[in-house]
Amino acid sequence: MELNSILEYERVILQCHDNPDPDAIGSAFALYRFLKERGKDAEIVYSGFSKIQKSNMILLIDKLGIPMRYIDRGADENAVGADEKTLLLTVDCQYGAGNVKKLLSENIAVIDHHVTEGVPPALSDIRPFLGSCSTLVWLLLDEAGFEFANHPDVCTALYYGLYTDTNSLAEVVHPLDRDLRDNIKYDAGLMKRLQNSNLSINDLTVAGKTLVTNWISKDTRSAVFEAEPCDPNILGFTSDIALQVDDIDVCVVFCRVSGGIKLSVRSCVREVMANELAARLCEGVGSGGGHKDKAGGFISENALADKDISPSQFLGARFSKYFSDYDLIYSGQPVLDLDTFKRCRKRDIPVGFACSADIFPEGSELVVRTLEGDTFITAGRDIYIMIGIRQEVWPIKRAKFEASYRVLDGPYMPDKRFLNQDRYEPTVKERVEGRSISILPFAKSCVPTGETAVLVKKLTRRTKVFTSWNREGYMFGDSGDYLAVREDDLNDVYVIEKDIFNATYSEV
Repeated sequence: MELNSILEYERVILQCHDNPDPDAIGSAFALYRFLKERGKDAEIVYSGFSKIQKSNMILLIDKLGIPMRYIDRGADENAVGADEKTLLLTVDCQYGAGNVKKLLSENIAVIDHHVTEGVPPALSDIRPFLGSCSTLVWLLLDEAGFEFANHPDVCTALYYGLYTDTNSLAEVVHPLDRDLRDNIKYDAGLMKRLQNSNLSINDLTVAGKTLVTNWISKDTRSAVFEAEPCDPNILGFTSDIALQVDDIDVCVVFCRVSGGIKLSVRSCVREVMANELAARLCEGVGSGGGHKDKAGGFISENALADKDISPSQFLGARFSKYFSDYDLIYSGQPVLDLDTFKRCRKRDIPVGFACSADIFPEGSELVVRTLEGDTFITAGRDIYIMIGIRQEVWPIKRAKFEASYRVLDGPYMPDKRFLNQDRYEPTVKERVEGRSISILPFAKSCVPTGETAVLVKKLTRRTKVFTSWNREGYMFGDSGDYLAVREDDLNDVYVIEKDIFNATYSEV
């Protein structure tokens, strides 16, 4: 969706989900300000059990002057009086979902970051791979030319929306979420007040009750806790406490929220990255991600209803299966029967590369921002950054690059045939100053020489591979993906996704 498309309507009603949270409020407020600046009649509405009562949200609305109208749950569906010149735009929710009061309108649009429910209207932008709706609205506003520097209140609202929906930024999912976190200029004083207005005495009581009701596995040193319905921030607070227990290395705390199940995931061991565990728990029924230590997720209520199973049973089963369903492989200590591998070479499909020292001065400490997470390198003439067919990036030493690739004339141009909806333009960030630069303007084209072979084997079980580049995290391989070993360096073990393998490799 382009925001300019909603400017065709004279009036836009921005509807938050029932009992809205800061992400819904911040997203709606940012869109409201955009519409008002463009001379449109705009209004923010919400419904639910009662008017907003939480102290942090009251403070947010009051300090930023956010105009919101409450519509009683029992009100008529014509409560907004929409006509053919009016657009009803649901924000951080989807029209017809169980957590949104149905309001009649001839024209409907959706901006959301949850799993798609039903058939969305033609005018929709739903990106469940993002950690917050605020991230999506920030991106859409930026593409529409919105001057954030002129609207510090909007910046604060969007930042706080991301902050709360990702459990104080601990469960940031996508590189775009990290870009919003790093780039937006917010009111630090108000943020501090908001951060210290999150919990009530009742919230502490909920956390206490949650910690005494648990399922613990001594074999895997893991635990699952179920909380009564509460603010999602309580889940992160509770899981942080649980992880301090000597017998627990990994834990999940979850509760029912409007429209589904919210969960918080924690890990303090490298064999379980919290973001990967969250994604697996929510696979096919929601979305999850975050950091390797702290992550979170959301499971759709409708998805669970289809399975006719309680949230506790569902998560318990997936949690148990997770720990019994994968193998571990450590680069440098490979115990692999290479006779069972087949020999392959990359096809001569153009990919990209850039010298890290061309982007930032030699010696600079850099963060390479990718869909899988942030990779840390030091800029140097001997360290290149490769760009794959899906704009996936990885570091490579110059000697290995020169042994494996041939440089082509001209700049690198991504092949749009291979790009997914969640594509992200690869960037490099300087760690000290925090300045971010796209890799693409520095990238040149190259093709594999075919001289270096790779030994591969299709995985039949989920596998975690600790690569030579990252000893504290792992590449995850699903059944059907390929375990790969460079023939000229048997310590260089990694995973190739099956789609990328099928598109770029041929058997020798």
